Amino acid sequence: MIRNRKYLKSLHEEPCIITGLTPCEAAHIRWGMGGGMGLKPDDSRTVPLVPQLHRRQHQIGEKRFWAEQPIEFWLRILIEVAEGRYVQRTKS
Repeated sequence: MIRNRKYLKSLHEEPCIITGLTPCEAAHIRWGMGGGMGLKPDDSRTVPLVPQLHRRQHQIGEKRFWAEQPIEFWLRILIEVAEGRYVQRTKS
């Protein structure tokens, strides 16, 4: 289990992954873990969210929360993933 308080604290200064605003909270992504809200995932599965969105994530459930994000958000995420994979796989 990865726990890193310093990393979680650093997310407070990062812009929200959705709105681009600060300050943020470290929002854990539980999806795909096979458990419920009581099961906290590794700190490597966190993203910065403004407090209002972090509360909403918990209130309506993770799957619904992420499903209601606009397509532009998902396209930006897909581009980041694609670019990250490209860099990782083309390193000399």
